[in-house]
Amino acid sequence: MRDTKNVIKLINNLSEKRSARRKEGLFVIEGLHLIEEAGKKVKFAVYSENLPIVQKLEEQGTGCYKVSRKQLEEISGVETPQGIIGVARQFDYSMRDLFKGDKTLIVYCLGVQDPGNLGTIIRSADAFGASGVIISKGTVDLYNPKVVRSTMGSIFHLPIITRENDVETIEHLKKENVKVVASVLGTDMRLDEVALAGPVAFLVGNEGAGLSEEVVGLADAKVNIPMLGKAESLNVGIAASIMLYERGGFFVIL
Repeated sequence: MRDTKNVIKLINNLSEKRSARRKEGLFVIEGLHLIEEAGKKVKFAVYSENLPIVQKLEEQGTGCYKVSRKQLEEISGVETPQGIIGVARQFDYSMRDLFKGDKTLIVYCLGVQDPGNLGTIIRSADAFGASGVIISKGTVDLYNPKVVRSTMGSIFHLPIITRENDVETIEHLKKENVKVVASVLGTDMRLDEVALAGPVAFLVGNEGAGLSEEVVGLADAKVNIPMLGKAESLNVGIAASIMLYERGGFFVIL
């Protein structure tokens, strides 16, 4: 068992520093829903209320530490803490975990910076049956507490990996016969004009700069999402969600 003081210090470091998360291979999950979704993935937790979930965690062998309400509020990342904060071990997925034959559906996030956007993409990938998510080196840290919270538990439902080299990753996808489709503003081809049957990977880019020319040049198809209104572009999280929805055949864009 760890000392409670050291546990509180560790949670603080994991919440605030990406370097600490990398060093320890751990990340923070806060709130009842996320703790429940994580289940046996919770390594240990601190709590200030006698919640039913605490007994469940203890029964499965998870170390639980009682702290005061004030102590929990000091390490919480939300305005209204729900009385429990957990710590989980980071995932250990590889590229092979993303491939599901003809059902392969991947979202590749390249340079997405906003935690909320990345969380939205992961939730949508989960909702629309994606086989996995790839995150580029330049994308916001998957284990940033804001990203974790915004996934609403979907972070625990599908493989998510981080890759260092975008060109090598795209070439790997193509060798596995995955059709690489890039979301690009200004291109003439509409999303609903592209054949999306079989293995597909959608590339979505940075909120301001989009995808690099190098990455776009490697794509098998470059598509836009047609819009009837006057907005110049869509939020990257929304754009990725529409692409995933279209791939599933749920509707046809007018």
